[in-house]
Amino acid sequence: MADLRRYGKNSNATVYLGDNSLVGICPELELPDFEWKTVDIETLGQVMVLKRTTRVMEAMTGSITLDFLEPELAEAFYNPTINHVLQLHEDIDIQGPDGFDKERSFKLITILNMQVFKAPSRTSKLAEGDGQKFEYSVSRLVQRVHDSDKVLLEADAFANKVRNSSGEFWAL
Repeated sequence: MADLRRYGKNSNATVYLGDNSLVGICPELELPDFEWKTVDIETLGQVMVLKRTTRVMEAMTGSITLDFLEPELAEAFYNPTINHVLQLHEDIDIQGPDGFDKERSFKLITILNMQVFKAPSRTSKLAEGDGQKFEYSVSRLVQRVHDSDKVLLEADAFANKVRNSSGEFWAL
């Protein structure tokens, strides 16, 4: 049973590209929504329309804002044909009735296989960061707790699967 007297909050997050190369200064990373296409079921004599999910998900898109873009990263991000593996490591601090609960706190890992499809033009201001917001499309997303084999959520367009730790959602 869930302990309703506690809550968690993101206290810190780092973003890595590929094999643990720090992306730079990233104040915001918008993760994609998990949204399924729906179908309306309406028959003669039915008192209401039923909205049901299908096996097909909507496109998974998100954005990353960078205060400073390393030149090597810019070269890759400006090319829409390159698939990037982006990792978000979030420190989730759990607060309970007695304050900070170190034993229950954890690191949430989100791994994205993504391609940038919108690269912004720059605004140049003296003594300010670039603040460039890149939009991307995701072909695979995996979310899990660090040091755990349990997958909280996974969607992979090329493997044609969506699952969590209890198994595939649409297994036949």
